Amino acid sequence: MTTTPAAPAPAAAPAVADSWSYGALWRRVPRALGYLVPTFAIAIAVMTILTSLFSTAVSLLIIIGGIFLLSLTLLLARYAGSFEIARLRWSGEAPIAEPEWPADPTMVWWKRWLRPLANGRYWLSLLHGAIIAPIIATISFVVLVVWVSLIGGAIALPITLALRGPDDWFTGPGVRFPDAWIATAAPVVATIFIVLGVIALVTLPYVLRGLTWLHAAIARPFLGRFTNEQLEQQVSSLFTSRQAAVAAEGSALRRIERDIHDGPQQRLIRLQMDLAAAERRLEASPDEAAGLIQDARRQAQDALDELRNLSRGFAPPLLLDRGLFAALESLATRSSIPVTLETELGATANLPDEVARNAYFVASELIANAAKHSQASTITLSVTTADGALVVAVTDDGVGGAVESVGHGLAGLRDRAAGMGGTFAISSPGGGPTTVTVTLPLAGVGAASTAPAADSEPSA
Repeated sequence: MTTTPAAPAPAAAPAVADSWSYGALWRRVPRALGYLVPTFAIAIAVMTILTSLFSTAVSLLIIIGGIFLLSLTLLLARYAGSFEIARLRWSGEAPIAEPEWPADPTMVWWKRWLRPLANGRYWLSLLHGAIIAPIIATISFVVLVVWVSLIGGAIALPITLALRGPDDWFTGPGVRFPDAWIATAAPVVATIFIVLGVIALVTLPYVLRGLTWLHAAIARPFLGRFTNEQLEQQVSSLFTSRQAAVAAEGSALRRIERDIHDGPQQRLIRLQMDLAAAERRLEASPDEAAGLIQDARRQAQDALDELRNLSRGFAPPLLLDRGLFAALESLATRSSIPVTLETELGATANLPDEVARNAYFVASELIANAAKHSQASTITLSVTTADGALVVAVTDDGVGGAVESVGHGLAGLRDRAAGMGGTFAISSPGGGPTTVTVTLPLAGVGAASTAPAADSEPSA
């Protein structure tokens, strides 16, 4: 059975809105205030704790305990930095990639305790938490108080003048201005306050955005990864993706070789033998030769059918001609187990060719795996888009217990997803159900193989 929503959703992720546009800034005001209002108190508290511990540790360096206390101070500075990164991410700022914090559980305990002393990232976190953050927090707190005071004064002054008159604003204990001067100055002062308050209100989103951006810009070099660390991670990720793509390609080629050897090649050898036998008997026994020729025709037709099935593994004509939606519908109807197709893709969904081919291969392999091994009665194939990626999920109500095995189908699908920069996840508890989810990025596709994946591993 195939079910699809009436209105197709776009295949690509929506473009990110300009974070400095006025409407977007107003929508971020609650989060910016939620970050900035407690920032001063948090910064002062962190500074107090870190400086107290640091000074105590330095004074105790003549004994062994001071060294461990200094290491503890650095560790707390690291966690304070992680907390600040989380708060900045919540405020809407671009995420700051945290440094890699190496851990070796096999190391002797006292070496693990002293490791922060030799890691410069800990010292940068301490510098940020004890000195840099309090200074920036003080500046942002003063600016925030001034802007909020201007807005509050612009609202309170006209109300006060209307309810109590200008005397309360221009008189005090032992001070009394002439009534004529008060009558002249009161409107002018009120107008100035109102104008300043309106300006403060209009510019409030920009001020809040600028303050949060300032905190993030200063925290990034102290709490985030170095540029060389990010480049090393990117190189490592690309190398891993390439290895996964090569592994998936190798598994696919081995499968194709095995399928051709066990299928069409054997039938073509049999066809050649039948034709040779028919040729030898053609004059002596025409009837027997005719029977051999009929067998040869059947062998040729079977070989042709198997070659057509194999060609679907490369790129089925329906996928190339009518797109992924039509190819998945055809895949669902050909399954030996009823398949429910749930997709937001329309018939005209515009997907990158490489993504469409790999999505079809993933769906085909997972459905074949479920039909062969899961003992399921129904299969659900879901194809959606989320966060700039195509998500293919296959769920069956079978016996569960699916596992990955090196060189087999599920591991091959993981390699295929990794080769494209995507992800692979499997949930298959004993007794079922089994759900396999594969995400394929719609942009920045890596060097993925487009050949079919390897044979599937039994799910039970």
